[in-house]
Amino acid sequence: MKKLTGTSSVAISDLHMMALRSFIMEGPDAWEGEYTEKLDGEAGLGFSLLLHCSFAAAARRIFSPAYSLSQVIRYIADLRLALEDDAHQLNPRVAENLIRSALGDKKFSDIPLDVNKTAKTHAELLLLVALITDAGLDESGVEELI
Repeated sequence: MKKLTGTSSVAISDLHMMALRSFIMEGPDAWEGEYTEKLDGEAGLGFSLLLHCSFAAAARRIFSPAYSLSQVIRYIADLRLALEDDAHQLNPRVAENLIRSALGDKKFSDIPLDVNKTAKTHAELLLLVALITDAGLDESGVEELI
């Protein structure tokens, strides 16, 4: 178990790592049946932290060392095109801001206040899977990432 310190303590457990690995490798249907209830409430905090850190690391792999705003916008546009009928599930402004935040871009406005936590988490999950796919990571690469 990894323990993070600071003003509050959030632990990332094996459950969180197995849940994220399941989502990435097996897809949302397998994940939902196995982990939805297990990660309800405070148990989900460690998962959210692990998701965000993994997402940020994957974004840096794709966009570093340098990137332009137009590259981020194009990436999100291409991803929404690939999602076809499910494109509405990815809010482009939220997705762009998540990537820019992960890359340390200080010039963007924060994620809109009217976006709920579920929408942000859903965007991070979609983006993480897309970034992993684009990076060509296999199972061992996913293990290293998370």
